[in-house]
Amino acid sequence: KGVAAFDLEMTGLTAVVDKIIEIAAVKVDSDGKVSTFHELVNPLIEIPERTIQYHNITNDMVRDRPTLKKPLENFQSFYGSLPLIAHNAQFDASFIVKGLHEHNLSFSLSDIYDSCKMARAVFKNRQKIQKPNHEKPCPENFRLATLAKFYNMNFNHHQALDDAIISLKIMSRCMGELQLQDALKPSKVKEMSFLYKLNSFQKREAYILPKKQQALAEHATNKTELEIMYQGGSFKNSFRQVLPVAILPMPQGLALYAQCLKSNTFKYFKLKKIKEYKKADNDRPEC
Repeated sequence: KGVAAFDLEMTGLTAVVDKIIEIAAVKVDSDGKVSTFHELVNPLIEIPERTIQYHNITNDMVRDRPTLKKPLENFQSFYGSLPLIAHNAQFDASFIVKGLHEHNLSFSLSDIYDSCKMARAVFKNRQKIQKPNHEKPCPENFRLATLAKFYNMNFNHHQALDDAIISLKIMSRCMGELQLQDALKPSKVKEMSFLYKLNSFQKREAYILPKKQQALAEHATNKTELEIMYQGGSFKNSFRQVLPVAILPMPQGLALYAQCLKSNTFKYFKLKKIKEYKKADNDRPEC
C-alpha cells in the first residue's frame, strides 16, 4: 500500500492561532518507489524571532510563497489516503486538521502514526523481555535528534524534509526492533504507534476556540504558569498548577496540552472541562 512521513515547521505550537510555514514529506509506494514533497508557505503573519532560531525560515523567505490552501491541496494529492507518520505527530497533525477545516478541504481516510510513541513503546517492551546481564543500550530520551544519534543517522534538524525522512527511518528501525523481539505483527505496530484516523476531525465547530478561553492560547505562547479548575482527574473541581504548551485539536474536541509543575508529567486537558483558569500563585498541587 505504501506510507508517507511528513513534518511541518510552524510559527508556534498552538494550531488554533499559529500557522504552517513549511510542509515536507517522503513517500514510499507499494512498489518501493521513493518520492518527496516540499513547499514553503506564506503564513500571512510575522514569524516570531523565537521560532526563526529553530528552523531558520525568515519572513523574507516566505513573503512571495503561496498561502496555505494550494500547498495543502498539493500535499493531499501527494499522500492520497496513505497512512501518515510524523514524530510527535499530535502537533503536526493538528495543524493539518486546522488547515483542512479553514479551507473547506476534504478529510482523507489516512491513519496517523507517531514515530515517537512507537519508539517509547518498543524500548519499554525491550526492557520487559531483556534477560539479566544482557541489557542493551536505550536512548536517553525520545526526541527526534536523540533517536537519530542513537541510530547513527545524520540530518539537519528542524528542516522539514530531513525531519520527515528521519521520522520514517526511525519508524523502520523500531519495526526492526520488534522483529528481533518476535513482536512484529500489524496489530502490535498499530497498538504501539497509532493515534487516530484523519477523518475523525470532521466536526468543524468542535475546533473553534471559545471567546472565554482565547487567552489560553496567548498563555500557551508566552508559557505563562496557570492554575486551572478541571472537571476530572485526581483534583476534580479544584485548582491545579500547569505550564501550558499548546492548544491542539483532538478527536474529542480542543485540548490544552500542559505540564504539571509538581509531578513533571504532560497531560491533555479537554477545553470543555476547564471550568476556570487564572495566573498561578506559588502553590503547586499535584495533578
